[in-house]
Amino acid sequence: MLSSYRFAVPLSTLLFALAGCSTPLMAPQSPTIPAHQGQQALASTADCCASLASLPYQPISAQETLTLDFTPPAPVHDFGDGKSFFRAFELPHNDGPVAISVTSPVQDGQVFAPTILVLDAAFQPVRKVSSDSLQVHRPTGFSTARLEGQFSLTPGPDAQYLVIYSSDRDRQAATQYESEEKAYARVRGLAEPPGPDPRAVHAPTGTITLEITARTGDAGQTPLTAAAPSPALRPAPSGSQGAPATASAPASAAANDTADFDYRRMIDAALKAGDVELALELAERAERSGHPGTRAWLANKLQARKP
Repeated sequence: MLSSYRFAVPLSTLLFALAGCSTPLMAPQSPTIPAHQGQQALASTADCCASLASLPYQPISAQETLTLDFTPPAPVHDFGDGKSFFRAFELPHNDGPVAISVTSPVQDGQVFAPTILVLDAAFQPVRKVSSDSLQVHRPTGFSTARLEGQFSLTPGPDAQYLVIYSSDRDRQAATQYESEEKAYARVRGLAEPPGPDPRAVHAPTGTITLEITARTGDAGQTPLTAAAPSPALRPAPSGSQGAPATASAPASAAANDTADFDYRRMIDAALKAGDVELALELAERAERSGHPGTRAWLANKLQARKP
């Protein structure tokens, strides 16, 4: 309720102040399929193909960004290490080395943790990048917490196809990410609240952004890399009765990104804490930082809370 806010300002005044220079709001995210429902959908979907050679491969260029849904009606195949929704691509020809980036956002407490498989011209696997090679990133700008990684290769007879799917091992893990309360405390310069951060379940469904770009003066394959890793929970080795183990993160994790965070998530945290002053401040900072529409979005939230 507005009465819980730290200072009294008429709602009409707040809405008028926020209305200036407003722009259309961001499009809402697609609804998330709960992990257990996604698993049921996966189990009930027939295998599309008899072999890797018969997968439906989509040509992709050397300068392309795609948003991929791993949900019905995406095809399903048993890759030997697990049955999964998947997407398959034929890499560009005669364009030299390319950089490939994958980003999987945490949504509603779950994330699609991908395995990336590279095949040669005979559809034989030549390289596999598992989900535990990806790194966890805290929210930045309008990006949520996410798994992310990049690698490079040179398309040709030895690397002709790319397949993205989720193995059984991928789905046995969970990813720990920064909580809303800790993010709020970090922005406000307050002591972090006690307790662990939330864990995102590795779900059989989800959305991934795949970006492929041409590289110049660079050939061959390079290791998967990503900046500012955060702690992640991975499956325990066999014999440990399936209890997840926590992977340690480097001590130098993202100390300088307090000025680049998810403004709308922080505004939500400020409103949850009854701090309208900070919410207004963050909306102004977001607009100045090149995120138009934040004031209008906050005005709508305040209007919705009107008694």
